Amino acid sequence: MKPLKRHPALIELSREHHHSLALCVRLLRAPSENHQAELVPHFAELAVHFQSEEAQFAPYWHLVAADLRGRFEADHAKLRAMMAAPEFENAAWNTDFATTLRDHARFEERELFPAVEPFLD
Repeated sequence: MKPLKRHPALIELSREHHHSLALCVRLLRAPSENHQAELVPHFAELAVHFQSEEAQFAPYWHLVAADLRGRFEADHAKLRAMMAAPEFENAAWNTDFATTLRDHARFEERELFPAVEPFLD
């Protein structure tokens, strides 16, 4: 795997994003299929991932634009709500979940991480 151009403190989060993005591709290719078998284990991983990010970024919110924090928190809240009430056989739900997760990972990689990186040790 090619090394990521990330601060060492963010590399593992980026790797986890890659795993989520691959899952999103599968969901978006077949939104009408029931993806429960692969989504349920991923929900547990996402819950841990979200908690880790929230703890890691908490000390830096006052140093970055407020809209980044707002987007971060809103996305996490929406994804948690969707994971709490999944509709695995609903194509629209699968598409919405995959799109939200994909867009959130891209937001973090393209906007949030670059904004936080200058403040990391």
